[in-house]
Amino acid sequence: MFKYFIGVDVSKDKFNFAVINGDLENIDNGCIEMNRAGFEEFKSKLDFYQDIIIAMESTGSYHINLLSFLGANNFKTALVNPALIKKFSEGSTLRKTKTDELDAVTIGKFIFKNIEYLDRFVPYSVDEVTALARLRENIVKEIAKTKTQLKQNLNLVFPEIVKECNIFNDTILNILEVFPTPESIRKAPKSKLKGVFNKASKGKKGRKLSLTYDRFKELAVDSIGISSEGYAKIVEHNIKSLKFLQSQLEEISNDFIDKINDSKKDDMEILSSIKGIGNTTAAHFIAEVRDINRFENRNKLSAYAGIDPSFKESGTSVNIKGKVTKKGNKSLRRALYLMATGVMKFNDYFRAYYLKKKSEGMSHRKAMIALCNKLLRTIFALLTKREFFVIKYS
Repeated sequence: MFKYFIGVDVSKDKFNFAVINGDLENIDNGCIEMNRAGFEEFKSKLDFYQDIIIAMESTGSYHINLLSFLGANNFKTALVNPALIKKFSEGSTLRKTKTDELDAVTIGKFIFKNIEYLDRFVPYSVDEVTALARLRENIVKEIAKTKTQLKQNLNLVFPEIVKECNIFNDTILNILEVFPTPESIRKAPKSKLKGVFNKASKGKKGRKLSLTYDRFKELAVDSIGISSEGYAKIVEHNIKSLKFLQSQLEEISNDFIDKINDSKKDDMEILSSIKGIGNTTAAHFIAEVRDINRFENRNKLSAYAGIDPSFKESGTSVNIKGKVTKKGNKSLRRALYLMATGVMKFNDYFRAYYLKKKSEGMSHRKAMIALCNKLLRTIFALLTKREFFVIKYS
């Protein structure tokens, strides 16, 4: 299929390339500036070769512009996890020498040696929908991190409120943003404190608060929390950051789902026909898979997601391990796990499968991996056949 394997090592201002042929010989290499002229120069060199694939490491953001240029010019490209290149390099030589030129050669040889697993290395394209999906995923992670920080700080400042109620309730957040410590609550004029409490309690978002004003004041009076202006500022900052991130999440989520519906409405309807899969997780799945026809079979999709079983081969023996490879697309794997969690809770068909695996002695984790695989097989069949999910009873 491919005659030449081109490894590219990218840095901020330049990139090195190496052309490897079918005999693992380095027949061409060079160093090119990371600018428009350099991109055109690289293209002119690539035009001398036919049946090529270009591979490079995922290096933060440095690789994106070059890969976008190559994709726009219809070159076959692949993005490889740097950890795989490092492991391959360590197994190929005992030499400690490391240069950008040698790294490009190593990447070229790696893709040659692993061409049969090409589906595990992302055929890269710059896609605004995928970019929005990744942005939303990052915001979710930041929200989780901020919540952890807020809870840790409130455990020091106002531990009673943490035990009494859900501190992430919108009403509680609105109150603590104004009065972040028990001391500030104790010192506040009754009219002002009650006014803030009542106003916050009338908010439309979040679950109805069971905590009364009298109980709230009682918790503050008896609190053993630290009295500190510094921690008051920290708690206030945590809450403002959390509220900002939540507003951003809502805005990005709406835009993201709208764009998926504009381009992949049929796929969204197929996935949503499976009870337990919501619009958000379905949109993330579609953004990462992009086109189901890219995958020849369900095993290719499973490998791309990184949930295929790992194995160790030695001589004539092959040992299949209980762990998944995790060499695929981690964002897709995360979306799939969230979907599996949803169907396990709300879909009788998939829940029965999960419980069956548990009854066979599997731990929760292994049963969920099995469920992920079953769900992925189902989704692959539905998307390729363009069918909705229907439980067929025998």
